[in-house]
Amino acid sequence: MKVSNLVSIAIVVCCAVFVTDAQVLKRTTTKTESIPIGPGSTFSIMGAPMGDISVEAAAGSTVELTATIEVQAMSEADLAGAAALTGYVTQEELGRVGIVSIGSATRRKFTNEEKKLIKRLQGLPYRIDYTVKLPKYTSVEIDGGVGKISLFGTEGQHKIKGVDSDLRVTASGSTFINLMKGKVHVELLGGTRFEGIDASVVSGDIDVLRFHSVSGDVDASVLRTGKILNNDPELREIDKRKFPFSEKLVKARAGAGGPGIKLTVGDGNISLQPLVQ
Repeated sequence: MKVSNLVSIAIVVCCAVFVTDAQVLKRTTTKTESIPIGPGSTFSIMGAPMGDISVEAAAGSTVELTATIEVQAMSEADLAGAAALTGYVTQEELGRVGIVSIGSATRRKFTNEEKKLIKRLQGLPYRIDYTVKLPKYTSVEIDGGVGKISLFGTEGQHKIKGVDSDLRVTASGSTFINLMKGKVHVELLGGTRFEGIDASVVSGDIDVLRFHSVSGDVDASVLRTGKILNNDPELREIDKRKFPFSEKLVKARAGAGGPGIKLTVGDGNISLQPLVQ
């Protein structure tokens, strides 16, 4: 094929891509809400397939929620329909406040017109970004999709799941983390009530920074590819004969021991470091 023909084809393809992109319309809306919550309650949030979730402790006795919702469509009419289908619902009961994302991917009943709309929206993803501020003594449960997740300053029994996430946690109490893919960054602070952490990532990395006053028993393992980078000088081997430190396994004691610090990666690295304050 001649070079001139190849150039012509490339120009046509680029033009087609440009036209297709130009036809995609986007709409972003922001919704805020204040929900009362009692001390020691649980706050749960089920995120959208795509979107960031940020949860932070703040003064007061309410959940302050901000949701930024973005939808896409090929026409103004479909854009309005997509916006009507996308958002969240709140679930309030004694001792618990829940947020559940809804959208075209949510399993529920649809009218015939909505089914046709969903078919036209295929390949045009929506996203919901959440920013949440709530009382310090609140247990937090997060079920995220693809996007950043952060949890700062809360104290309670925390559970976090994600599909493909960049996760940052600075929280007290106990924390359970499970990611399919992504990176976990955890800071274990001194002077706070620490009850342990269990973090696992199928494919990705875990970084743990531990302040010297945090005691616990470390059980870190890499199951397949990757290694453990142990740069925490205060960790000491529990049993040198049975469990010598290696690039795949570290069983150690920090301080006086106690709460479990269990870290598991399928493919990826685990980094153990001191936290300088």
